[in-house]
Amino acid sequence: MKKYFDLHKQRKLVAKQYKKHKIGFLVSLALIVLVVGGATWLIYNTYFYQTAVKSTGLRQPPLKDLAANHNIELGNFAIPSRFNEPAYDYLLSSQFNVALVDNQPNWHFIDADLRPSPTTFNFSRVDQVVDYAEAHHMAIQAHHFIWGDEKWLPDWLKTGNYTKEQLLELIHNHIQTVGSRYSGKIKEWTVVNEAFTRQQHLYGLHDWWADHIGDQSYIDQSFIWARQADPHAKLLLNDFNDEIYSHTSDNMYAYIKSAKQRGIPIDGIGMQMHIDASKRPDKNEVISNMQRFGKLGIGVYVTEFDVNMNSVVGSQAYKDRLQADIYYDMMRACIESQVCPSFSILGITDKETWYNYIGSTNANPLPFDRNYNPKPAYYSLYDALAKQ
Repeated sequence: MKKYFDLHKQRKLVAKQYKKHKIGFLVSLALIVLVVGGATWLIYNTYFYQTAVKSTGLRQPPLKDLAANHNIELGNFAIPSRFNEPAYDYLLSSQFNVALVDNQPNWHFIDADLRPSPTTFNFSRVDQVVDYAEAHHMAIQAHHFIWGDEKWLPDWLKTGNYTKEQLLELIHNHIQTVGSRYSGKIKEWTVVNEAFTRQQHLYGLHDWWADHIGDQSYIDQSFIWARQADPHAKLLLNDFNDEIYSHTSDNMYAYIKSAKQRGIPIDGIGMQMHIDASKRPDKNEVISNMQRFGKLGIGVYVTEFDVNMNSVVGSQAYKDRLQADIYYDMMRACIESQVCPSFSILGITDKETWYNYIGSTNANPLPFDRNYNPKPAYYSLYDALAKQ
């Protein structure tokens, strides 16, 4: 009987040792998999850089370094869903030093719902871009605190039947909550977007906020509240159709001049610059227009630049040359105006442009094609920055 118990005890000891060694083996195997996997990923990224990016003809130094020679920061749209794409990550972080938080700060958007209810906020998408920018030592420009495009406003707001006072309080609460959360992290905020083109009903657009408040008093208040929420950020009045002399830019000029006299804290005008290539703007007119805003004591920020080729007829070579020339001219306008501290492009490759989502699939407005290859627009942008 004793021999039986000794044998049983020995078997248990062997089983225990086997189990211990098995766990150790599995842990070692897992570590090997992690190390090999990490090495494989590192090799893949190195290979990708050397073959799929470096060999495409990118010039040195990077665009952002050339822009810095002109005291200009170069920005681009930071899209969270693409952060894990090696080519996207490499181009964004190596060529640009400003990350645009676009879409995510809107009250409601296709892939982001910042205000799911009157009393709740969802910061997860904005946080992703802020974390990415901080990890890559990039400044941040955020779009937008207030935008009167009805389709990008939540249903609870549009169906709430709020009074003017209630709407202003909702705006106040929104700016205070969002602005203070990111205070010191955002370099520039576009505080109000497209208020002037929408006031004119350009292209049939409407300003939901002005229509429901009854006036545009929310603009002054938004800037005042934005300064209170984040004393560090530059505060911009953003719109399109304002890079040239136009009804839009004239109205914005008059408003900013008056607002500055009233002590409203506006630091700059944002020029979206979604250029229709079939209506090429004159470089000298753009410079002159930028400089008149500069004389008001504000900066001129190019916030969403791209060049839409959708309505241009001609060979691909002609289209490429025209687009490249516009990229060159508008960058030179920013440089030569001497009042333009920031130039941002709304996307890196043609596959991610916002035009794809509004049916303009032939816009191809960005400096890299859908396979991350640089287009003539990239080289002309480079040449514009390289020139002193």
